[in-house]
Amino acid sequence: MRKRHALAFLLCAFPLAAQQGDKKDHENMKPVVPEKDIPPSPVLSPADALKAFQVAPGFVIEPVATEPYVEKPVCLDFDPAGRMWVCEMRGYMPDIDGKGESVPQGRISVLEDSDGDGKVDKSTIFLDKVMLPRAISVYGDGVLFMDQERLCWQKREGLKPSGEIQVIDPKFASGGNVEHKPNGLMSNLDNYLYLAKSDKRIRRVGDKWDIESTAFRGQWGVARDNWGRIYSNNNSAFLFGESLAPNLLQDNVAVKMKYNDTPLLGSNRVWPIRVTPGVNRGYMAKENGYNEQTLDPKTHKLINCTAAAGFAVYRGTNFPKDWYGTAFVTESCVALVKAIKISEKDGKLSGTNPTGEKEFLASTDERFRPVNAYTAPDGSLYIVDIYHGIIQHKTFQTTYLREQHLSRGLDKPALGNGRIYRIRSTSGKLEPKVDIAALQGLDLVKMLMHPNSWHRETAQRVLVERKDPATIPFLVKLANAGDMVARAHAIWTLEGMGALKAEHLVAALKDKDAKLQSSALWASTRLDSGELSKLEPVLVSLKPVAEEDAPYLARVLGSVGTPKALAALDALLKDQAKARFIREAAISGLHGHEAEFAKLTSIKDKDFTGWLDQGAKGGSKAAEGPTLKGAELASYDRGKALYGGEAACFACHGPDGGGMPLLGPPLNGSEWVTGKPETTIKILLHGITGPITVAGETYNPTAEMPALGINPTFTDDKIADVLTYVRNEWENKAPAVTPDVVKKVREMVKDRGPKPWTAAELK
Repeated sequence: MRKRHALAFLLCAFPLAAQQGDKKDHENMKPVVPEKDIPPSPVLSPADALKAFQVAPGFVIEPVATEPYVEKPVCLDFDPAGRMWVCEMRGYMPDIDGKGESVPQGRISVLEDSDGDGKVDKSTIFLDKVMLPRAISVYGDGVLFMDQERLCWQKREGLKPSGEIQVIDPKFASGGNVEHKPNGLMSNLDNYLYLAKSDKRIRRVGDKWDIESTAFRGQWGVARDNWGRIYSNNNSAFLFGESLAPNLLQDNVAVKMKYNDTPLLGSNRVWPIRVTPGVNRGYMAKENGYNEQTLDPKTHKLINCTAAAGFAVYRGTNFPKDWYGTAFVTESCVALVKAIKISEKDGKLSGTNPTGEKEFLASTDERFRPVNAYTAPDGSLYIVDIYHGIIQHKTFQTTYLREQHLSRGLDKPALGNGRIYRIRSTSGKLEPKVDIAALQGLDLVKMLMHPNSWHRETAQRVLVERKDPATIPFLVKLANAGDMVARAHAIWTLEGMGALKAEHLVAALKDKDAKLQSSALWASTRLDSGELSKLEPVLVSLKPVAEEDAPYLARVLGSVGTPKALAALDALLKDQAKARFIREAAISGLHGHEAEFAKLTSIKDKDFTGWLDQGAKGGSKAAEGPTLKGAELASYDRGKALYGGEAACFACHGPDGGGMPLLGPPLNGSEWVTGKPETTIKILLHGITGPITVAGETYNPTAEMPALGINPTFTDDKIADVLTYVRNEWENKAPAVTPDVVKKVREMVKDRGPKPWTAAELK
């Protein structure tokens, strides 16, 4: 204890240089947790780490892989044999200053349990010297992965790489920093790979990779449910859920619609079981002069999540049935895993905490840093623990947090540790080991009926990869009868194989199960026009089983586009007028038929008629691109690079300027952006705190907008470039901003100090 006191004294006597994460108006970073209440944070052996856990009643936690088999794991994918292919981010924050992070020292390793005792006993390095690997998807003939900047493909023969790495996109993850980069590569029901912190989705077509646009989602981690709906989060919000299938509302590229299908599910309240002074803004307390309390003043524990990371929507067979469909979200800063029970009523999702004022899993070990979760082949829940004392990247780390790290020696060791745990129910059975790649024909198709999601999804991936025509009759039979989830898998497996026909969908379209009908309607959007036209007689007479099916039917009828289909669409829109997103779905499907539909419909909704008009004219002003020329266009181009790179504006406002839930309001169509440039310059210089009203809707982000003005690298020229870009991107059309105007405003407000603006001050 003497050493800790001595170090604390030295830190106070000789303040360290300010960190990048410091805010000028946060000058008082005095610790609020008494030092006597802070326990030490030594490196614990796996055996001692187990003693530090508290897990929900009826469950146990067990190590699956520990050092030396794995180091700094951040994510994984299971191959058909159940082996773990793990991204080891060994280069992440090697020391308190992040020195050496630019040296490629990450790995992709394969972990195996050869004797079936549930513990890894073999580790094979597949790729070495990878720059901060962050996502992986395993195929029979290779591995798709992401490093710090690139999307890459590495062919393989067994567990050995074959040939050179193929760079699919050298700038797929460019810009931003390690905490704000695309990640995930989650295989979904619709045969696409989806990501967090990205507006792209990926699909393998032969030897090529198609990269398409999708909604921008989340920050760390992405998950799905049985029906292909996607869940995401960000550091300060545990879980968002989408009630509709991905891209259902995005297929009309000529029309720009604004909608929000990502409600927050559950509470962001946390219940750590140790004091948590090691939080980036842990000094924010009323006793230090702030209006906010980061830590509970009585318990000295974090109040709301600040580092939510990867997660899983559990769909395994080991847990009791009432846990099925529960999201398990990691909180890497305060050593816990949050359980959020997802519920649905009339197509609307909500979430609750089934464990009350306790967490599903929590630890007193400050070095326990859970960063991801997975439904495992054996039906249990796997938790990935990077087990590294420093979890906050240097880009955002405050001087306060730096001192916290040093005072407890959390900056060491740089390498050598990492764990993957299994959580299982004491009353449930574990699935026996199976190599799905060894199955053929009917035996492989039967795996689509397995109650454990890993078996179903892996079987679909293997079937789609093989495209064996001998399996098509079995898949068609399964698509027509049986368990609803298995039928959906059969339909989408046929789609992935390029073998889906209109006739394969008829039975599911007429089924009385709302989820299956929705999935069949969704799948019908993938048919070519010739096949889709064969479904016209079924579709025009089809009635939604439930209100949640209505948007899917509207989407398909718009695409059919025949007079009968358009008349049926008009009737559907009137009959199901209260159905959520039905008009957006109709517009999404009407691409190319907007003018025709406008002539027959009597719907006079302003937004809807505006979308029809926009589509009929071939797109919004956004499609025209900027009207700037010469030096102003050059400023726009520089600003575009800054928006997605150094300034990282996209992280809170989205690459499409549509905003991000609880992070940042929309910039597209914002009167704040296109109004007086002096106002927006003030916001960029000093930041802004919520609430703020944009286009009639009030937003209250969980954190203040960072001030670019305190960063000396953000010159007047750069701020002018960013503003010129956002004022002329998307639907925005406003005059460019010059550095002289920025300089004038900077001089005007130089005496304000570091205090962020409020909306009221700027009106």
